[in-house]
Amino acid sequence: MSRIFISHSSTDNAPAIALRDWLVGEGWDDLFLDLDPERGIAAGERWERALNEAARRCEAVLFLISKAWLGSAWCKNELNLWQRVYPRYRLGSTGSLSSASTANTAS
Repeated sequence: MSRIFISHSSTDNAPAIALRDWLVGEGWDDLFLDLDPERGIAAGERWERALNEAARRCEAVLFLISKAWLGSAWCKNELNLWQRVYPRYRLGSTGSLSSASTANTAS
């Protein structure tokens, strides 16, 4: 089971691979990147189902936000899935992930 899910637009494959390589170099090798031949989606696997299952198993998601990511309906689906699976957390107005309970007590 991968602990970190990297959400990215296919337009941003190179930066996603660079992020994966950096994470692995820092000891975070338990991750899911869809295009990774070892940790991603296997050839012939149903990609939409595999992405949903991976997102549900992971403990954290890194959103590689770009113009392409913002314009991608699928990337937004990944964000919505994360928010449904882990409703305790949400994206704050600054774009950082914050606990909903913390955010609620601050208002």
